[in-house]
Amino acid sequence: MDAYEKLIDGYRSFRGQYLDKQYETYRDWAAQGQSPKSLIIGCSDSRVNPVILTHAGLGEIFVVNNVANIVPPYEKGRSHHKSLGAAIQFAINHLRVEHIIVMGHSGCGGIAALMADDPMARHDAGEDDYIADWVSILTPAKEAVVENCGGCKGEECFRLAEMEGVLVSIRHLAGYPWVRSAVRAGRLTLHAWYFHIDSGELLSYRPEEGRFSRLVS
Repeated sequence: MDAYEKLIDGYRSFRGQYLDKQYETYRDWAAQGQSPKSLIIGCSDSRVNPVILTHAGLGEIFVVNNVANIVPPYEKGRSHHKSLGAAIQFAINHLRVEHIIVMGHSGCGGIAALMADDPMARHDAGEDDYIADWVSILTPAKEAVVENCGGCKGEECFRLAEMEGVLVSIRHLAGYPWVRSAVRAGRLTLHAWYFHIDSGELLSYRPEEGRFSRLVS
């Protein structure tokens, strides 16, 4: 079956279930709007879907995806990344989410591009290299790994950079005025997650321990 036809076939199955009587209450509720309590900023990687990973229902999570799950630093009035800023502002000020989660993962192509010795040497790099420009936002993560873990190589280095990238994005996130205000008011909590694709383990950063550890034992 063609990939596009597979999507249509999947929709047929969803539609059949969605229009079933068991979804009637949800349809009535959803027609009035949405009220998710969590925003997850995840990677565009097709293997890492936060709704599937958390078994969330329709309307339970507000989701933003981009390459390498990056949160750029806040730039007052001149941001080049207004799409993500708008999502964060909307989630906090209008949806009143109580949790924001930045979720990284193993095998991230964006982090691999960041850690490349010469990103411009990629076969697809050109005058307008959107990938290199975007992932360069996480340069502090690369610098931290190189400085503190100079002896690591290959996959180990990438895993550390993937985790450090999540922490850089969390620090950037905390600089947004709407985030800062909500955190200070005690109505918003920030979380850093990391998903191991091969093992299925989901890790959460523990500030008091200074490391990522299993979210569920």
